[in-house]
Amino acid sequence: MTETDRFTDNSSGIITDNKYKKYWLPKDSWGDLAQWRNYDEALAYVRLMNQVYAGGFSDWRLPTSKEAEEFYDESFDHMDWEDEIIHICPLFVTKCSNYMWTSDKNENQEACRINLRNKELEYIDLKTREHQSTRLVRNV
Repeated sequence: MTETDRFTDNSSGIITDNKYKKYWLPKDSWGDLAQWRNYDEALAYVRLMNQVYAGGFSDWRLPTSKEAEEFYDESFDHMDWEDEIIHICPLFVTKCSNYMWTSDKNENQEACRINLRNKELEYIDLKTREHQSTRLVRNV
């Protein structure tokens, strides 16, 4: 599979990752709501998207850190909200956040986020809001 075949934009408004067999929403929570989200607010966004059956589904969730790492792809260049390069497929809506919450937490009850500019994973306080967003995923 070539990188150009990896992602497919579907008529239902979702994007399929054919390599890892995942569906992704094309916008992150920043692009959708123009609001930064702490971890609890990111979970509220998940509930909202499931209530409105985004893309026709009600089982959206935060990605795991492994899924977030797989989502990052250095072969792609795209622009984030600060016009900096992030490495996600250009089929996704531009001007998104470079930070994306994941579902993973550590023993200190900090949540993992990925920086889509450099693939760096780090655990931070759940109350951190500034520049935080999430992008929702589901299994195919």
